[in-house]
Amino acid sequence: MLKLRYIYIILFAFTVLASCNSSKKLLEQGAYYQSVMAAVDKLQKNPNNKKSQRALLKAYPLATQNFLNEIKKAKSNAVHMPWTNIADAYQALNNMYEAINASPKARQIIRNPQEYYKQYAQVKEKAAGEQYAEGEKALKRGSREDAKEAYYYFLNANDFQPSYKDVDRKLKMAKEAATLIVVVEAVPVPSRYFKVSADFFYDQVDKHLRTLMSRNQFLAFYTEKDAKRAGITVPDQVLKLRFEDFSVGQSKAFQKEETITRDSVEVGVVELEDGTKKPVLGTVSAKLITRRLEVLSGGILSMTVNNGFNKTRIYRDEMPGEFLWFAEWGTFKGDERALSEEQTKVCNSLEMTPPLPQDLFVEFTKPIYSQLTDQLSQYYQNI
Repeated sequence: MLKLRYIYIILFAFTVLASCNSSKKLLEQGAYYQSVMAAVDKLQKNPNNKKSQRALLKAYPLATQNFLNEIKKAKSNAVHMPWTNIADAYQALNNMYEAINASPKARQIIRNPQEYYKQYAQVKEKAAGEQYAEGEKALKRGSREDAKEAYYYFLNANDFQPSYKDVDRKLKMAKEAATLIVVVEAVPVPSRYFKVSADFFYDQVDKHLRTLMSRNQFLAFYTEKDAKRAGITVPDQVLKLRFEDFSVGQSKAFQKEETITRDSVEVGVVELEDGTKKPVLGTVSAKLITRRLEVLSGGILSMTVNNGFNKTRIYRDEMPGEFLWFAEWGTFKGDERALSEEQTKVCNSLEMTPPLPQDLFVEFTKPIYSQLTDQLSQYYQNI
Protein backbone atom coordinates (compact mmCIF):
# COMPACT_ATOMS: atom_id res chain seq x y z
CA MET A 1 0.00 0.00 0.00
CA LEU A 2 1.29 3.43 -0.91
CA LYS A 3 0.96 5.54 2.20
CA LEU A 4 3.49 8.32 1.75
CA ARG A 5 5.06 9.60 -1.39
CA TYR A 6 8.13 11.42 -0.21
CA ILE A 7 10.38 8.41 0.05
CA TYR A 8 13.56 10.44 0.33
CA ILE A 9 12.20 12.56 3.14
CA ILE A 10 11.16 9.44 5.04
CA LEU A 11 14.55 7.84 4.58
CA PHE A 12 16.21 11.00 5.80
CA ALA A 13 14.01 11.21 8.88
CA PHE A 14 14.51 7.59 9.86
CA THR A 15 18.20 7.62 9.13
CA VAL A 16 19.14 10.88 10.77
CA LEU A 17 16.71 11.05 13.64
CA ALA A 18 16.29 7.37 14.52
CA SER A 19 19.81 6.03 13.98
CA CYS A 20 23.36 6.85 14.92
CA ASN A 21 24.74 6.80 11.37
CA SER A 22 26.99 9.73 10.53
CA SER A 23 27.00 11.52 7.18
CA LYS A 24 30.31 9.75 6.47
CA LYS A 25 28.82 6.30 7.10
CA LEU A 26 25.78 7.14 5.00
CA LEU A 27 28.05 8.21 2.18
CA GLU A 28 29.97 4.92 2.40
CA GLN A 29 26.67 3.02 2.29
CA GLY A 30 25.64 4.80 -0.91
CA ALA A 31 22.84 6.74 0.81
CA TYR A 32 23.92 9.99 -0.84
CA TYR A 33 20.76 12.03 -0.27
CA GLN A 34 20.62 11.08 3.41
CA SER A 35 24.33 11.85 3.70
CA VAL A 36 23.79 15.35 2.30
CA MET A 37 20.93 16.11 4.65
CA ALA A 38 22.73 14.66 7.68
CA ALA A 39 25.91 16.61 6.87
CA VAL A 40 23.99 19.89 6.50
CA ASP A 41 22.18 19.26 9.76
CA LYS A 42 25.49 18.61 11.52
CA LEU A 43 27.11 21.71 10.01
CA GLN A 44 24.24 23.87 11.26
CA LYS A 45 25.19 22.82 14.79
CA ASN A 46 28.94 22.55 14.30
CA PRO A 47 30.27 24.39 11.19
CA ASN A 48 33.82 23.19 11.85
CA ASN A 49 33.02 19.48 11.65
CA LYS A 50 35.55 18.26 9.07
CA LYS A 51 33.94 14.86 8.46
CA SER A 52 30.60 16.46 7.63
CA GLN A 53 32.29 18.99 5.36
CA ARG A 54 34.03 16.25 3.38
CA ALA A 55 30.91 14.09 3.27
CA LEU A 56 28.80 16.97 1.91
CA LEU A 57 31.37 17.79 -0.75
CA LYS A 58 31.38 14.20 -2.02
CA ALA A 59 27.74 13.28 -1.46
CA TYR A 60 25.99 16.24 -3.07
CA PRO A 61 27.12 15.66 -6.69
CA LEU A 62 26.51 11.92 -6.32
CA ALA A 63 23.01 12.46 -4.94
CA THR A 64 22.21 14.97 -7.67
CA GLN A 65 23.37 12.59 -10.38
CA ASN A 66 21.33 9.75 -8.86
CA PHE A 67 18.13 11.78 -8.97
CA LEU A 68 18.77 13.01 -12.50
CA ASN A 69 19.32 9.39 -13.56
CA GLU A 70 16.01 8.40 -11.93
CA ILE A 71 14.26 11.21 -13.76
CA LYS A 72 15.76 10.05 -17.06
CA LYS A 73 14.71 6.48 -16.36
CA ALA A 74 11.16 7.53 -15.43
CA LYS A 75 10.81 9.62 -18.58
CA SER A 76 11.48 6.51 -20.61
CA ASN A 77 8.48 4.86 -18.87
CA ALA A 78 10.76 2.24 -17.36
CA VAL A 79 9.13 2.51 -13.93
CA HIS A 80 5.64 2.31 -12.49
CA MET A 81 3.99 5.73 -12.02
CA PRO A 82 6.74 7.66 -13.82
CA TRP A 83 5.38 11.18 -13.14
CA THR A 84 5.28 10.51 -9.41
CA ASN A 85 8.88 9.31 -9.51
CA ILE A 86 9.93 12.37 -11.50
CA ALA A 87 8.14 14.76 -9.14
CA ASP A 88 9.60 13.06 -6.08
CA ALA A 89 13.10 13.29 -7.52
CA TYR A 90 12.71 17.00 -8.29
CA GLN A 91 11.32 17.56 -4.80
CA ALA A 92 14.32 15.82 -3.25
CA LEU A 93 16.68 17.93 -5.36
CA ASN A 94 14.91 21.04 -4.12
CA ASN A 95 15.11 19.76 -0.54
CA MET A 96 18.91 19.60 -0.84
CA TYR A 97 19.02 23.06 -2.44
CA GLU A 98 16.98 24.59 0.39
CA ALA A 99 18.95 22.81 3.12
CA ILE A 100 22.30 23.93 1.73
CA ASN A 101 21.16 27.52 1.27
CA ALA A 102 19.94 27.60 4.86
CA SER A 103 23.41 26.69 6.17
CA PRO A 104 26.19 29.33 5.72
CA LYS A 105 28.91 26.70 6.03
CA ALA A 106 27.22 24.28 3.63
CA ARG A 107 26.83 27.20 1.17
CA GLN A 108 30.59 27.77 1.31
CA ILE A 109 31.24 24.12 0.46
CA ILE A 110 28.60 23.77 -2.30
CA ARG A 111 28.83 27.18 -3.98
CA ASN A 112 26.32 26.53 -6.72
CA PRO A 113 23.55 24.17 -5.57
CA GLN A 114 20.91 23.59 -8.21
CA GLU A 115 17.19 24.21 -7.80
CA TYR A 116 14.47 22.58 -9.89
CA TYR A 117 11.32 24.51 -8.94
CA LYS A 118 10.30 25.15 -12.53
CA GLN A 119 10.69 21.50 -13.49
CA TYR A 120 8.75 20.39 -10.41
CA ALA A 121 5.92 22.80 -11.22
CA GLN A 122 5.72 21.38 -14.73
CA VAL A 123 5.24 17.78 -13.62
CA LYS A 124 3.32 17.93 -10.35
CA GLU A 125 -0.10 18.13 -12.02
CA LYS A 126 0.71 15.03 -14.08
CA ALA A 127 1.84 13.30 -10.91
CA ALA A 128 -1.44 14.32 -9.25
CA GLY A 129 -3.36 12.80 -12.16
CA GLU A 130 -1.35 9.62 -11.86
CA GLN A 131 -2.11 9.31 -8.15
CA TYR A 132 -5.78 10.18 -8.71
CA ALA A 133 -6.14 7.45 -11.35
CA GLU A 134 -4.57 4.85 -9.07
CA GLY A 135 -6.90 5.95 -6.28
CA GLU A 136 -9.95 5.41 -8.48
CA LYS A 137 -8.74 1.93 -9.43
CA ALA A 138 -8.22 0.99 -5.80
CA LEU A 139 -11.60 2.40 -4.74
CA LYS A 140 -13.42 0.34 -7.38
CA ARG A 141 -11.91 -2.90 -6.08
CA GLY A 142 -14.25 -2.55 -3.11
CA SER A 143 -12.54 -3.86 0.01
CA ARG A 144 -11.69 -1.82 3.12
CA GLU A 145 -7.98 -2.30 2.50
CA ASP A 146 -8.41 -1.12 -1.08
CA ALA A 147 -10.30 1.93 0.19
CA LYS A 148 -7.41 2.73 2.55
CA GLU A 149 -5.01 2.49 -0.36
CA ALA A 150 -7.29 4.73 -2.42
CA TYR A 151 -7.40 7.28 0.40
CA TYR A 152 -3.63 7.63 0.42
CA TYR A 153 -3.49 7.87 -3.38
CA PHE A 154 -6.05 10.68 -3.31
CA LEU A 155 -4.15 12.32 -0.46
CA ASN A 156 -0.97 12.21 -2.54
CA ALA A 157 -2.82 13.71 -5.51
CA ASN A 158 -4.01 16.52 -3.28
CA ASP A 159 -0.45 17.08 -2.02
CA PHE A 160 0.81 17.44 -5.58
CA GLN A 161 -2.09 19.63 -6.70
CA PRO A 162 -4.47 20.91 -4.00
CA SER A 163 -8.15 20.43 -4.93
CA TYR A 164 -7.21 18.45 -8.02
CA LYS A 165 -10.48 17.66 -9.86
CA ASP A 166 -12.96 16.40 -7.23
CA VAL A 167 -10.25 14.93 -5.00
CA ASP A 168 -11.86 16.32 -1.84
CA ARG A 169 -15.00 14.32 -2.55
CA LYS A 170 -12.95 11.25 -3.43
CA LEU A 171 -11.03 11.54 -0.16
CA LYS A 172 -14.31 11.58 1.75
CA MET A 173 -15.63 8.57 -0.18
CA ALA A 174 -12.45 6.58 0.38
CA LYS A 175 -12.33 7.49 4.07
CA GLU A 176 -15.93 6.36 4.60
CA ALA A 177 -15.36 3.10 2.73
CA ALA A 178 -12.13 2.41 4.65
CA THR A 179 -13.48 3.15 8.12
CA LEU A 180 -14.53 0.25 10.34
CA ILE A 181 -17.76 1.29 12.10
CA VAL A 182 -18.24 -0.35 15.49
CA VAL A 183 -21.35 0.10 17.62
CA VAL A 184 -20.68 -0.44 21.33
CA GLU A 185 -23.41 -2.05 23.41
CA ALA A 186 -22.65 -1.48 27.10
CA VAL A 187 -25.12 -3.63 29.03
CA PRO A 188 -26.18 -2.26 32.47
CA VAL A 189 -25.28 -4.24 35.56
CA PRO A 190 -27.98 -6.85 36.36
CA SER A 191 -28.26 -6.42 40.13
CA ARG A 192 -31.41 -7.41 42.03
CA TYR A 193 -30.04 -6.72 45.49
CA PHE A 194 -27.90 -3.59 45.17
CA LYS A 195 -28.32 -0.34 43.33
CA VAL A 196 -25.02 -0.16 41.47
CA SER A 197 -24.11 1.43 38.18
CA ALA A 198 -21.46 0.57 35.62
CA ASP A 199 -21.59 4.08 34.18
CA PHE A 200 -18.20 5.06 35.61
CA PHE A 201 -16.61 1.89 34.22
CA TYR A 202 -18.15 2.37 30.77
CA ASP A 203 -17.18 6.06 30.74
CA GLN A 204 -13.56 5.02 31.25
CA VAL A 205 -13.90 2.44 28.46
CA ASP A 206 -15.31 5.14 26.19
CA LYS A 207 -12.24 7.32 26.82
CA HIS A 208 -10.00 4.41 25.85
CA LEU A 209 -11.96 3.81 22.66
CA ARG A 210 -11.53 7.47 21.76
CA THR A 211 -7.79 7.05 22.26
CA LEU A 212 -7.83 4.11 19.85
CA MET A 213 -9.69 6.25 17.29
CA SER A 214 -7.09 8.99 17.64
CA ARG A 215 -4.41 6.44 16.71
CA ASN A 216 -6.32 4.96 13.77
CA GLN A 217 -8.23 7.30 11.49
CA PHE A 218 -10.01 4.34 9.90
CA LEU A 219 -11.69 3.24 13.13
CA ALA A 220 -14.96 4.69 14.49
CA PHE A 221 -16.78 3.67 17.67
CA TYR A 222 -20.39 4.70 18.29
CA THR A 223 -22.66 4.29 21.26
CA GLU A 224 -26.09 2.90 20.41
CA LYS A 225 -27.62 6.38 20.80
CA ASP A 226 -24.97 8.05 18.63
CA ALA A 227 -25.34 5.35 15.98
CA LYS A 228 -29.10 5.94 15.85
CA ARG A 229 -28.59 9.69 15.53
CA ALA A 230 -26.06 9.10 12.74
CA GLY A 231 -28.47 6.81 10.90
CA ILE A 232 -26.22 3.76 11.26
CA THR A 233 -28.45 0.69 11.07
CA VAL A 234 -25.94 -1.93 9.93
CA PRO A 235 -22.46 -1.32 11.39
CA ASP A 236 -19.42 -3.36 10.44
CA GLN A 237 -19.14 -4.73 13.97
CA VAL A 238 -21.03 -4.75 17.25
CA LEU A 239 -18.87 -4.70 20.38
CA LYS A 240 -20.89 -5.95 23.36
CA LEU A 241 -19.68 -5.51 26.94
CA ARG A 242 -21.62 -7.32 29.66
CA PHE A 243 -21.08 -8.32 33.30
CA GLU A 244 -21.91 -12.00 33.14
CA ASP A 245 -21.32 -12.83 36.80
CA PHE A 246 -21.50 -10.26 39.52
CA SER A 247 -21.51 -10.19 43.32
CA VAL A 248 -20.93 -7.44 45.88
CA GLY A 249 -20.58 -7.64 49.63
CA GLN A 250 -20.06 -11.32 50.42
CA SER A 251 -18.98 -10.84 54.01
CA LYS A 252 -17.22 -13.12 56.48
CA ALA A 253 -16.41 -12.44 60.12
CA PHE A 254 -13.53 -14.03 62.03
CA GLN A 255 -12.50 -13.97 65.70
CA LYS A 256 -9.24 -15.18 67.15
CA GLU A 257 -8.19 -15.50 70.79
CA GLU A 258 -4.58 -16.07 71.80
CA THR A 259 -2.22 -15.55 74.70
CA ILE A 260 0.79 -13.45 73.85
CA THR A 261 4.00 -13.56 75.89
CA ARG A 262 7.25 -11.68 75.67
CA ASP A 263 10.50 -12.41 77.48
CA SER A 264 13.21 -10.10 78.78
CA VAL A 265 10.82 -7.31 79.71
CA GLU A 266 11.65 -5.09 82.69
CA VAL A 267 9.19 -6.02 85.43
CA GLY A 268 10.84 -4.29 88.35
CA VAL A 269 14.02 -2.83 89.91
CA VAL A 270 16.26 -4.27 92.63
CA GLU A 271 18.70 -2.29 94.77
CA LEU A 272 22.10 -3.89 95.27
CA GLU A 273 24.30 -3.75 98.40
CA ASP A 274 26.38 -0.94 96.96
CA GLY A 275 23.25 1.13 96.45
CA THR A 276 23.07 0.77 92.69
CA LYS A 277 19.81 -0.25 91.08
CA LYS A 278 19.42 -3.04 88.57
CA PRO A 279 16.38 -3.76 86.39
CA VAL A 280 14.66 -7.10 86.88
CA LEU A 281 13.72 -8.83 83.61
CA GLY A 282 10.85 -11.21 83.30
CA THR A 283 8.05 -12.48 81.09
CA VAL A 284 4.84 -10.56 80.50
CA SER A 285 1.66 -11.81 78.89
CA ALA A 286 -1.66 -10.61 77.55
CA LYS A 287 -4.81 -12.26 76.26
CA LEU A 288 -5.48 -10.88 72.77
CA ILE A 289 -8.84 -11.05 71.00
CA THR A 290 -8.76 -9.93 67.35
CA ARG A 291 -11.73 -9.61 65.04
CA ARG A 292 -11.62 -9.38 61.26
CA LEU A 293 -14.36 -8.57 58.79
CA GLU A 294 -13.86 -9.42 55.10
CA VAL A 295 -16.06 -8.33 52.22
CA LEU A 296 -15.35 -9.97 48.87
CA SER A 297 -16.70 -8.52 45.63
CA GLY A 298 -16.10 -9.70 42.10
CA GLY A 299 -17.42 -10.32 38.66
CA ILE A 300 -16.70 -11.36 35.09
CA LEU A 301 -16.98 -9.06 32.10
CA SER A 302 -17.49 -10.56 28.66
CA MET A 303 -16.27 -8.85 25.51
CA THR A 304 -18.02 -10.07 22.38
CA VAL A 305 -17.45 -8.84 18.83
CA ASN A 306 -20.15 -9.73 16.31
CA ASN A 307 -20.35 -9.14 12.58
CA GLY A 308 -22.80 -6.29 12.09
CA PHE A 309 -24.14 -7.72 8.84
CA ASN A 310 -24.90 -11.35 9.66
CA LYS A 311 -24.63 -11.24 13.49
CA THR A 312 -22.08 -14.06 13.59
CA ARG A 313 -19.55 -14.03 16.41
CA ILE A 314 -16.06 -12.91 15.48
CA TYR A 315 -14.39 -12.79 18.88
CA ARG A 316 -15.19 -13.41 22.54
CA ASP A 317 -13.27 -13.24 25.79
CA GLU A 318 -14.07 -13.10 29.50
CA MET A 319 -12.16 -11.05 32.05
CA PRO A 320 -12.50 -11.71 35.80
CA GLY A 321 -11.85 -9.28 38.61
CA GLU A 322 -12.22 -9.18 42.38
CA PHE A 323 -11.60 -6.92 45.35
CA LEU A 324 -11.20 -7.95 48.99
CA TRP A 325 -11.97 -5.28 51.58
CA PHE A 326 -11.14 -6.06 55.19
CA ALA A 327 -10.95 -4.40 58.59
CA GLU A 328 -9.32 -5.61 61.83
CA TRP A 329 -9.80 -4.47 65.41
CA GLY A 330 -9.27 -6.04 68.81
CA THR A 331 -9.04 -5.92 72.59
CA PHE A 332 -6.61 -7.33 75.14
CA LYS A 333 -6.34 -8.08 78.83
CA GLY A 334 -3.02 -8.15 80.59
CA ASP A 335 0.27 -6.39 80.01
CA GLU A 336 0.28 -4.26 76.86
CA ARG A 337 4.05 -4.68 76.59
CA ALA A 338 3.50 -8.25 75.45
CA LEU A 339 1.94 -6.98 72.24
CA SER A 340 3.82 -6.25 69.04
CA GLU A 341 3.54 -2.86 67.38
CA GLU A 342 1.11 -4.28 64.82
CA GLN A 343 -1.02 -5.92 67.52
CA THR A 344 -1.18 -2.66 69.45
CA LYS A 345 -2.29 -0.89 66.29
CA VAL A 346 -5.10 -3.45 65.80
CA CYS A 347 -6.26 -2.94 69.39
CA ASN A 348 -6.34 0.82 68.87
CA SER A 349 -8.47 0.44 65.73
CA LEU A 350 -12.23 0.90 65.74
CA GLU A 351 -14.76 -1.39 64.16
CA MET A 352 -15.45 -0.24 60.59
CA THR A 353 -18.43 -0.62 58.31
CA PRO A 354 -17.84 -1.88 54.76
CA PRO A 355 -17.83 0.59 51.82
CA LEU A 356 -20.99 1.14 49.84
CA PRO A 357 -21.76 -1.44 47.11
CA GLN A 358 -21.04 1.15 44.39
CA ASP A 359 -17.55 1.75 45.79
CA LEU A 360 -16.89 -1.98 45.99
CA PHE A 361 -18.05 -2.33 42.40
CA VAL A 362 -15.61 0.34 41.23
CA GLU A 363 -12.75 -1.40 43.04
CA PHE A 364 -13.29 -4.88 41.62
CA THR A 365 -13.69 -3.51 38.07
CA LYS A 366 -10.21 -1.92 38.12
CA PRO A 367 -8.37 -5.15 37.20
CA ILE A 368 -11.11 -5.92 34.67
CA TYR A 369 -10.63 -2.50 33.06
CA SER A 370 -6.90 -3.13 32.71
CA GLN A 371 -7.52 -6.48 30.99
CA LEU A 372 -10.23 -5.04 28.75
CA THR A 373 -8.18 -2.09 27.51
CA ASP A 374 -5.29 -4.42 26.70
CA GLN A 375 -7.64 -6.68 24.72
CA LEU A 376 -9.25 -3.77 22.87
CA SER A 377 -5.87 -2.27 21.99
CA GLN A 378 -4.57 -5.58 20.74
CA TYR A 379 -7.70 -6.49 18.77
CA TYR A 380 -8.13 -3.11 17.05
CA GLN A 381 -4.43 -2.29 16.68
CA ASN A 382 -4.05 -3.15 13.00
CA ILE A 383 -7.65 -3.61 11.95
